[in-house]
Order: sequence, then C-alpha cells, then structure tokens
Amino acid sequence: MSKCFNMTFCEETIYLLDSLFGSLPISVIITDANGDVLMLNDHYANFLKVDKAQVIGRNVNDVVPNTRIPIVLATGQPEISKEHVYGNGIKSIVHRIPLFGDDGEIAGCLGTVLFESMEELSQLAQANQVLHNKLSEYQNEIRSIFKAKYTFDQILGQSTIIKRTKELAKRMAHSKANILIVGESGSGKELWAHAIHCESDRADFPFVSINCGAIPENLLESELFGYEEGAFTGAKKGGKLGKFQLANGGTLFLDEIGDMPLLMQVKILRALQEREVERVGGREAEKVDVRIIAATHRNLEQMIKEGTFREDLYYRLNVLSLQLPALREHSEDIPLLIQHFLTEYCNKAETLKRFDPEVLDILCHYSWPGNIRELSALVERLIVSVDSEVIYMKDLPTHICLSTTKKNHDTCLLDKALEEVERDLIKKALIIAHHSRTEAARILGIPRTRLYRKIEQYGLETVDSQDVAK
Repeated sequence: MSKCFNMTFCEETIYLLDSLFGSLPISVIITDANGDVLMLNDHYANFLKVDKAQVIGRNVNDVVPNTRIPIVLATGQPEISKEHVYGNGIKSIVHRIPLFGDDGEIAGCLGTVLFESMEELSQLAQANQVLHNKLSEYQNEIRSIFKAKYTFDQILGQSTIIKRTKELAKRMAHSKANILIVGESGSGKELWAHAIHCESDRADFPFVSINCGAIPENLLESELFGYEEGAFTGAKKGGKLGKFQLANGGTLFLDEIGDMPLLMQVKILRALQEREVERVGGREAEKVDVRIIAATHRNLEQMIKEGTFREDLYYRLNVLSLQLPALREHSEDIPLLIQHFLTEYCNKAETLKRFDPEVLDILCHYSWPGNIRELSALVERLIVSVDSEVIYMKDLPTHICLSTTKKNHDTCLLDKALEEVERDLIKKALIIAHHSRTEAARILGIPRTRLYRKIEQYGLETVDSQDVAK
C-alpha cells in the first residue's frame, strides 16, 4: 500500500503534482489540510532560496514568511490577486486557492505567485498599455478607412414614398437584425446602407462593403474571410484580414448578393449561424460580431426556385426587408435631384450652367431605367459637354427626347379622342333638349356654367335641329 501523508494525498499524488508543476516557470506551492507542504516547485524554491527537498512535510508557516495559507485553510475562501510582503520586503501578487476532497472537506491549498515583484507587475502593465494603445490606433485607422459616408439627410426627396421609406429604414437601423435592401440598379442601395449604419448603434464602428459580383469567385473567399501567411502562392507575409474581421463590431454590406456563387453562399451562411469565420489556410475559427446589410436588384425568390440561391441564406438575410422605389415612382423628386447634381458638378468643374425649362420638363417625364445613377451621369455629362451656359433640348441624348416625345404623342392622342367623345355627347344633348342649355346640362348631369364653357370650347353655338344623333 502507498504511504499517505493524510487521507487525501498519497505518494503517487504528490509525485504527479511535482511532475505537473515542478518545472513550471512560475512559483507554485501545495499544502495539505494542516498546512504541511506537499509540493514546492523548483521556481518557488529558487525564489525563496530554500532546499526543495528539505521543506517537504514542514508547515507552510516555516517556509513562506507571512503566509495567509492557514487562513484560507480555515475559511475555505480563495484569495485571488492579493499583495504579499516577504521577509526581505519584496512585494508580490499571489493567489491562494483552497482544495476540496470528494467529501467536500478542505483537503489542502494551492498557492501561486502571479508577479514576484511590483516592478514586474508595473512592467507588464506598461507593456499592456503599449499594446492597448497600438490596438486603439489600428482600430481607429480601420474606422477612419472603413467609415460610412452618407446619412439619411443626404438622401434627397420630398415625395411621400421617399419619406415613408426613410421612416421605415430608420426603424430598421435601431434593430439588431440583418437587412435585405431590394431595388433596381442605380436606385441608391449602397447609399441607404450607409445611412442605416450611421443611424444604428454600430455607427462608431467600421462600415465595410464588398460587391459580391465584382470579385472573381476564386478570390471571394479570401476577401471575405482573410487568409494566413503562406495559404497560397502570392499570399502576403503575415496574412490578411477579411471583410468580416475588418467589420467586427460594425456593419458588413454585401452588395449584389444575388451574384454570389453557391459555394460561397454556404460559407456565408455558416458565418452568420456560428458568428465566426475561418481564414483561408487557417486552423482556428475567429469570433466576429457583424451586422449584415445585403442588397440586390435580382428576384431572389425566383432564384431559389431555379436553384441558384439558397433558401436558408435568403431567410437569414431577409429578416428585415427594405424595398427602394424606382425613380419613375417618385418623379416629383426629379427637379430637386437635378438641382443637387447640377450644383455638385458645376462646383467641381468651376463653371455655371442651367437647364432650359423645356429640358427640365422632358427630364421629369423620362422613365429613367437607370434610376438616380443614370440621372447623375447625364447631368455630369451635359455640364462637361455643353459649351453654352444654358442646356437646351438639342443637347439631350436622342433616346431621351424620342422617349418623352412618344409619351407626349400618346397622351395627345388620348386627349384628342376624349375631346371628340365629349363634343359628340354635348352636341347630342343639345339636339335632344331642343337647344335648351338648361335642359342639356340636366341631361348630361353637369352644371350649366360648365356646359357653357364646353359649348364655346367646341364651337357648338350654332348647332341646329337638322343635326341628327347617330
């Protein structure tokens, strides 16, 4: 049978403890319930300047000056990061942790010296402060580089639909849920994403964007998740952070999410579910805290049916949905937008231009398939290409003039047809009423004054009884 120092610690146990802690580069001591030393490692023996073999079995009070281990054994309460003054006046920071047996009774105490001197603690604190400062510098640099540029105040429009969309987007901004922005190309999806981030609780953290359709498939994974040094040929020394890591604490904007390859959709889904990413060539996952705002001009529901977009990813992204109106749906905002772009591009070109009223009317009736992006590009092109101060109809692209002319022509045809029907009805009513305007107005169900205006407008003052209704 093994020799036991008490009912809990046997020679095998002590041998095991010495094997575990004996050569550690930190000071460790273990006592039994009576405070007798069971194990003292090499580092602590050197620090105390004692013979390790001579102190085993002695009471801890004889080995460690001013120790509070007996108090911990009596109370069962641990003492963590406490200051301890040794006989030579050296101040240290120590842990004293009670050990319990299977019966719940105190079986001993573990003591460790966390810092052997206050100078060591001070040096570590200074080093930690340097690291903290550098980390803050890097974080500030990331925030300055990846910073949202637009707010809701910069989204122009006084139309009812724009006001309602803004109100909805602001409510979404204060939610923690992912957002899917849907809108035609050129409708300003990224601008809205910037504004939502600025309105959110994450406004002080990075806003990072990536166009999922603009990056080759073989590079998309490393762009999103980063890579380790040596992960592939051409990988940078030290590796590279991905968009998820850069956006940590803030917002990641996935533009044109409908263009993302299926394989990457699986990896994005995992990142959203687990809230962690793994670098290309890496072995460990990194936790990330990122809010996703995705955007697309595609019909994702149809893509799900076609098998080109994952349904589970769609529901992860489409927790909140923001539908942006096309420019043709709020054409009353076009004059305001034109004036904004006119001022912006004239200032850049250091020139002064204005639109002829006829041009403004044409632009307000154009359908703008490219939406606000098309309008912005047109205004900039006209400012650069037109020499005169006034921009006239002749300066507009042919397709815009033809489009609006056809619309106006169709409208004229409709107006003309309605006028012919109205003139014929009034003419017939006058004949039936034997030219009594009061009776004709009653038959038509309109006020007499209105009938008088219509008779004059259509030149029906001389209608006689020989006119016969068809």
